Amino acid sequence: MQLLDTTVRIRHPCPFCEYSGMFPDVEMILWCDGTNEVLHLLSPDHGTLERAVKAAERFLDTALMFMDERTALITTKECMCDTYRDVASSARKFGCWLVPPETYRGGWETHRVISSDRAALRGFVEDVGEFGEIEILSHRPRDTSDVIQEVGVVPVHFFAGLTDKQARSLVAAYEEGLLDVPARGDMDRVARRLGISRSTLGEHLRKAQLQIVRNSYDYLRLREPEASSGPKGARGRKG
Repeated sequence: MQLLDTTVRIRHPCPFCEYSGMFPDVEMILWCDGTNEVLHLLSPDHGTLERAVKAAERFLDTALMFMDERTALITTKECMCDTYRDVASSARKFGCWLVPPETYRGGWETHRVISSDRAALRGFVEDVGEFGEIEILSHRPRDTSDVIQEVGVVPVHFFAGLTDKQARSLVAAYEEGLLDVPARGDMDRVARRLGISRSTLGEHLRKAQLQIVRNSYDYLRLREPEASSGPKGARGRKG
């Protein structure tokens, strides 16, 4: 049995497309867990990133989780799917599967769409075209087993497995400038603020960073030019 594997880009009235259009040089990767939206921003420079984060606070009502020189993690305070006509509704209507995450750049969102046949894909494209613009970027038939093996694991929420102590340590380290490059903060001061030892703080930060990378590993590999042709399993992961 074969499935159709299609990549599309879409521009339609939604807060994330509008926000993306405000910062065309910033790439945004989005996950939704049904409770809130998690956005990973990738910027060409720190100044643009700072402006994008501040604008997101006003425009999307977000909270900052982490920021370094060119990347930031922000989260909305609640899920926004019900506030606009979303692409996922069209996919469900025609039995198509959107493979997360979705990406945004220059006011356009990009989706990978898996469909059972051309009729389902055509219905999806026509339905989205009623409320926005849609362009097919790539399209090819795939064996069902290939698609399932390539997708791998079901995506997890970006912060899954992160303990409250680890999250508090990350937030405190960021607020005190400990994560800046070069670092402005003092590790002992951050540890005192949290009421823990310096070594415990270091352990919390290392475990938190490992968990976040583990949760996003499959998507980070997609940004690697040689990811599709390079050796797999170079680093072990827990199943």
